[in-house]
Order: sequence, then C-alpha cells, then structure tokens
Amino acid sequence: MIGRKILLIDNNAEFLQLIGEIFGDAGALVFWAMDGMEGIGKVLSLRPDLIVLGILVAGQDSLHVYKKIRQFSNTPLIMISHLDGKQLALQGWKTGPNNFLVKPATPQNLLVHAKAILRQHNQNSGSVINYDDGRLKIEVLKHRVQIKNKRIKLTPVEFRLLVYLTSNAEEVLTYEKILAHVWGDKQDVNNSNVHVYISHLRSKIEDDPKKPLYIQSIHGVGYIFEKPNVRTPYDKVFGKLVLS
Repeated sequence: MIGRKILLIDNNAEFLQLIGEIFGDAGALVFWAMDGMEGIGKVLSLRPDLIVLGILVAGQDSLHVYKKIRQFSNTPLIMISHLDGKQLALQGWKTGPNNFLVKPATPQNLLVHAKAILRQHNQNSGSVINYDDGRLKIEVLKHRVQIKNKRIKLTPVEFRLLVYLTSNAEEVLTYEKILAHVWGDKQDVNNSNVHVYISHLRSKIEDDPKKPLYIQSIHGVGYIFEKPNVRTPYDKVFGKLVLS
C-alpha cells in the first residue's frame, strides 16, 4: 500500500477516521469525501488508485455515484454495503464494483481486500512509473530505492515524497501541492513538515545534502527535482521517467 492514493467516500465521519488510520498505517495516502458530489470531484482531481464507496453517501445514493464515476474512470472500487451481491444486482448493479464487503466490515478485512485488488490491478495493467538515472533508481511496486546500486531505507512518507518529486521532475512544486499529494487530508501538517522531510531525503540520496544534486529549493515557494545533465545506458534521454 506504500504510496497508493485511497479515496474513501462515506457520510460516517467516525468510520472515515478509523479506516483512514488503518490505510495510513499501511503506508497509503488517504483522502476522503462525505458526499457523492465531493467524491466524484476528488476522483477527477486526485486520480486515486482505489475507491472505497459506502452504500449511502450524503446527497447522492451510492448507485448514482458509482455510475457517475464509471462514466470517466475505471479505477478499482470496493463497495461497502448492507446488501449481498444478489441484492445489489437487483438494485441495478449490472456492472458491479471490483469487490464488495457486507457491513459490518472490519477495517482489517477491508485492508486485506484492498491489497488484493491493487495487486491484481497492477498485474493486469503491467505499468508503473519508475525512475532510473544510473545513480538513483526507484522501483515503485517493490518500494525499493537504490543509490549507486546500494539500497537505502526510506519511511513511507519519505518514499511518497520522493516518488511525487520524481514523477514531476523539472516542475516547481509548491508547498501546498506537496502537502496535498504527500500527506493527503491530514490537518496537522504544514510547511515545516515539508522542510523536515526534504532534509531527511537529501541526507539519504544526496552525496552532499548542503549542495544537493536533485532536490533544489525555490525560496518561499517550494521545491523542484532536477535531473542531472548526463547520459546513461538506461535511456537515450537521461533521467526520463520510464514505464515498466
């Protein structure tokens, strides 16, 4: 689940908090919405890796929300319902979600289902963004980072931050963007958290953290990940983000 974006749509704040903590502890980046329209909007803006949809969401019934989402997205989706599969089919779920759980579903059971669906989706899609410039190598699905062929250990937040930076290489990323994409909807984080974790990353991937090769500061704005200006045998264009 490391670095995966999970969108929870449900009108139960206590349930959202509990599930959010379970997924967050597993290394996922958690977002949530408490009504259908907000949930649809976040599917569009966030492009999550997995959607967890409650059977009733404020302002919209779940069938309507599901059909709207499927008009523009094939993102894996788990339905949490009081109904079983046959009852869902009778209500019009002709093309059902990837999986469904009958309430009460435990957070641990939901996490197991989510991991299984994401594994299956990854196998079927066969593509994921990696980075390899000959010095720094990132393998997203394996949660593996190497410097000069030597593996380094990163925390889940450090890993999400590094993947976000490399996925948007050569683009200035504001503090607001970094907070939204790395910490999600957490309310107890601010620019100081970004500074601290950038410092942690530099200490692990840079030869000289005070003179960084990769992560450059844009004073008062944010950071930019710069690709070193050399060539390697890994790609004709050095530092290119490749699909594997």
